[in-house]
Amino acid sequence: MRKWFVLTWALVATGLLLNILSALMTNFYIEGTTVEANRLVQQQHGNDKLISLTWQQIESLEQKKELVLILVSMSETSPASLPVSVAQELQRQLEHWQVSISAALSAESVQHTMTAVNAEQALLRDKINQLFIENLALNSEYTQRMTTISGLRSLALFLQIIGLALILARDLSRRQDRKA
Repeated sequence: MRKWFVLTWALVATGLLLNILSALMTNFYIEGTTVEANRLVQQQHGNDKLISLTWQQIESLEQKKELVLILVSMSETSPASLPVSVAQELQRQLEHWQVSISAALSAESVQHTMTAVNAEQALLRDKINQLFIENLALNSEYTQRMTTISGLRSLALFLQIIGLALILARDLSRRQDRKA
């Protein structure tokens, strides 16, 4: 019967090499991938905030539409016309969205304003949809990165355990040499 003989220093060197490889994997690749995954999460949070702000803009525009309709209905039922200062203030508030109103606010002129506000709201809704779709893609990419990180951590742990076992084999080898 033939006995296998492996040099002790070769086992220790292999064990150290596996531990070093595991440490390098953890330090460079896994940490870099974790930083990228965290960047994806931050980008998702930024998109969520932007979605929230865009919804607030849509709601603000809706309130402006309601205000215009109330002012028009008041001007139609009252003989007094809309004060110029009120019309100017309303125009100033709607300029941000490139929506203009007629100085003489009436039922006929309000249609143009409502169309412009509706178009701006549609653009904002499209922006929200794009951000939501981007968040879905970011979430999918994040899940893939975390799966990769999990697998690499398991591999690094496996390499460490094998490396330590090979280093401990040196001690076992010494004990067997003493018994023989």
